[in-house]
Amino acid sequence: MREWVSGLRKKVILGLILVLAVTFCCYLESVSAAPDDASFAELKKEAEKEGKVVFYGSISAPDGMALADRFQKKYPFLKVEFYRLNNTGILTRLQAERNAKKNTADVIVLKGDAIHGLQKNGFLSRYLSSERESYSEKFKDKEGYWTDLYITVHCIVYNSRLVAPHEVPTTYQDLLKPRWKRKIGFNPDNYMWPEGIMQMMGKEEGLKYLEALARQNPIVRDGGTLNTMLTAAGEVALALPINNNNVEAVKDKGAPVDWARLKPFYGDLHPIALAANAPHPQAAKLFIDFCTSQEGQMLVAELGKIPSRSGLKAKTTVRSEEINAIDPTLEKTEYYQRLIKQIFVKK
Repeated sequence: MREWVSGLRKKVILGLILVLAVTFCCYLESVSAAPDDASFAELKKEAEKEGKVVFYGSISAPDGMALADRFQKKYPFLKVEFYRLNNTGILTRLQAERNAKKNTADVIVLKGDAIHGLQKNGFLSRYLSSERESYSEKFKDKEGYWTDLYITVHCIVYNSRLVAPHEVPTTYQDLLKPRWKRKIGFNPDNYMWPEGIMQMMGKEEGLKYLEALARQNPIVRDGGTLNTMLTAAGEVALALPINNNNVEAVKDKGAPVDWARLKPFYGDLHPIALAANAPHPQAAKLFIDFCTSQEGQMLVAELGKIPSRSGLKAKTTVRSEEINAIDPTLEKTEYYQRLIKQIFVKK
């Protein structure tokens, strides 16, 4: 009898300990979760007071509007004013606003080298969104000034009627074959592409390769979209370096083009950032949180782009984890712009 009572007593004590442990864990969880919930509620409240967010972006007009529309459906108390300009246009406008001491932009989306320039010259504010935890270090600024929205892979576009399946390049060396002499289009606007070549081959061998490619007498024309269209029209058999989303957009319309999946992939960043002295900073933070969230990044994938958030797959089946981000510092940008002109742009 005593043994039974003793055993029962032990069971009761163990049960009480278990209940207390579970209760304590739940308490800790609620305590740790509460500040995040409270912070988000406060952010929404302050954003609602501001009423709108002004978004400057070099992203395409349809894609920028798609992000704005989805955000407004989620937060109907906020209006998004989207201004689509190219990189140079946005830089010029921001400088003019600074000179006039009249800040308008809240959120900025630009190509990586332009964002570096803005950061260096004090046009951005730090914002450590909780969504940043889901991004690899190569897709976010270590100081918190930007997080990448999407990546564009530098690729080779080819005309699927002119290039047989067995002729599709599988290495960059394939472009040096006599078959392609005077049949390659070249886009000097993707001036960071040589950085990828040099990362892959080394600087000395990379320079030799670029000079050998120039001896193929490529037809140089500015613009990825233009080179893709000319490839589709058969004016050239293939072209590079082209952003993969340019190819996908034309391919979706029925054009006879595709792009060679040469690995390793190299790509340009397109970060999203909070503007310095933003007139609507809380609404801007909410917009950045949305764009970098799982929901926002899935929309980016739906738009045919490669989302930068880890674990997501683009329409093209490429994941951000497979891509080497090209470091677009201002010094490198200027160097590669000069290099491309010296090698490919003939006087």
